[in-house]
Amino acid sequence: MTDWIVVVDDDTTNLKMAGHILSKSKKRVTAMKSGQMLLDYVRSNEPDLILLDVRMPEMDGFEALKRLRELEKELGRKELPVIFLTADDDPQVMERAKEMGVADFIKKPFEPSDFVERIDRVIGEKHRADDDQPMMASVPSFPVSHVEDDQPLNLAILNAILEQRDASDSALQLDREAFLHVYRFVTRYLIRYRKKACKLFLSLTPIGEQSEAQFAANCDRFCAYVKAALRKSDLVMQYQSNQVFVFLTDIREDAVTQVIGHILRSWNQKNADLISVSYEVEFMHSDEMKRGTDEVPWIVVVDDDISNLKLAGHVLSKNNMRVTALKSGKALLELLKDSRPNLILLDVKMPEMDGFETKAKLMEMEEDVAGIPVVFLTANDDMESEKKGLELGAEDFVRKPFVPEILMMRVSRILEMVRLQKNLSREVDKKTKENKNLFLHVVRSLADAIDAKDSYTNGHSGRVAEYSREIARRYGYDEQEQSDIYMMGLLHDVGKIGIRDEVINKPGRLTDEEYEEIKSHPVVGYRILSNIKEMPSLATGARWHHERYDGKGYPDGLAGEKIPEAARIIAVADAYDAMTSYRSYRGVIPQDKVKQEILKCSGTQFDPKFANIMVSMMDEDAGYDLREKR
Repeated sequence: MTDWIVVVDDDTTNLKMAGHILSKSKKRVTAMKSGQMLLDYVRSNEPDLILLDVRMPEMDGFEALKRLRELEKELGRKELPVIFLTADDDPQVMERAKEMGVADFIKKPFEPSDFVERIDRVIGEKHRADDDQPMMASVPSFPVSHVEDDQPLNLAILNAILEQRDASDSALQLDREAFLHVYRFVTRYLIRYRKKACKLFLSLTPIGEQSEAQFAANCDRFCAYVKAALRKSDLVMQYQSNQVFVFLTDIREDAVTQVIGHILRSWNQKNADLISVSYEVEFMHSDEMKRGTDEVPWIVVVDDDISNLKLAGHVLSKNNMRVTALKSGKALLELLKDSRPNLILLDVKMPEMDGFETKAKLMEMEEDVAGIPVVFLTANDDMESEKKGLELGAEDFVRKPFVPEILMMRVSRILEMVRLQKNLSREVDKKTKENKNLFLHVVRSLADAIDAKDSYTNGHSGRVAEYSREIARRYGYDEQEQSDIYMMGLLHDVGKIGIRDEVINKPGRLTDEEYEEIKSHPVVGYRILSNIKEMPSLATGARWHHERYDGKGYPDGLAGEKIPEAARIIAVADAYDAMTSYRSYRGVIPQDKVKQEILKCSGTQFDPKFANIMVSMMDEDAGYDLREKR
């Protein structure tokens, strides 16, 4: 029987491409350009599969899928499998789609062989389900960690389970006993290869009246959500029903906050009324994971002369050091793809690739490789060679043949210097973070004080800061730039400190004089923040967030690209929050009207590119959760 596929996409080119690929694979294809056409069609037709574009006007893929499921329920039919077609890599889109039961994602533009293979897999699963046959004959539905001692197990079953695991894009969830074994193994791996990790402990409490069963179900749902949001290499354990332990492997410290922020933000957008989530974080360096043990320094010796390798290995091993001996620069570069020794002793004169060339290639590798200290081994007293080695960043030179005591003194001195530098660097990082946190706390307190002046702008500054940071992230700002614009957003209204309370909180229409007083707050804010010399950009958002793209704003009447980019971002975020917050004279404006207003003012009040990003954020906010809550 010929497989029958319905393709829904508002782009004619995509419809033609999908139709061509599928027709060549001897499949029946029906093409349509909107979600409404799909709903009308499936009332009297039952295809094998639906390919549904995510981004479509009038009714996007999410809304179309929601209505399709309601229609199927109304008609008493089984659910048709749906594959989303998308040009995005947005994890929030994928997460939301998984929650709605999408069978797969196919990226546009299509790659023909992958396109057909994915479709065949989903249709094959549907046919097996229709025939009341299990997806994998004789394979149990429980994960490996739940296989009981008396459960029959054979190689075919085990292979099938492992294949299922490889197909997953989520973290590995284990019970307590299995988790401990895997955790220890992964920790040893991270220590050996000098990787970093993070422990995250999440505690859950119910919101509102919930039965024990309801709360337990919500906790299970959260745990499944966390698992789906993380990478294959991460570990998840539900320690108790309301406690989730996560082990993030091989992760940079500056990325931890992003991961946590993504988990909590995405969950709260849809489930903020179910459970409250608190968390503890502990970032772990490889040496911190070796608590209770003395770290054995790892030295790599590279020399094409075996006698030199043996002698160096003997001297270093006698002094409780781990030694790896290599005979070429190429072998060293291969080792450093996965390993991070404490020190490299590198011979200058070697065939094929000498020590200087090898060191130059090291400097081109990742930062943690390029930073490994190198000591050159040489039989020459050539000053020019020594100068070249030092220019390449060598820590020292050791003459051959080795004098054991001198070799050990040089190696020990460099290892101690590296240890002290690491400790100093950590202390500096620690103090820097403490200062940043203190500064952020002060800024947030100041923002709260500003909002407290206006009884109808509770939390306004914080929301504007969040929206601004998200717009900046989507536009491509790096983490530091996102942090800076978040600060600017928090303090964009700081000038209102200088405005009389009776003017700010006046329920009726402002007089011309009062309106002029309100309009002075950008300049007042600029004067206040200009005194913070350590972060001059703070004043940018305060002064120019009321400028307009067409030049009709205030206080300076700047237009277009002359308005600082950060101020153009904050202007959109500020306007969005003003329309989606409660006021004395109105409630929250409906989302579709807010969207229409932002689109209408794109190019006049707002920079079009930032207005478009704000609109795309609204498109993804189906539950209208970004607005002020009361």
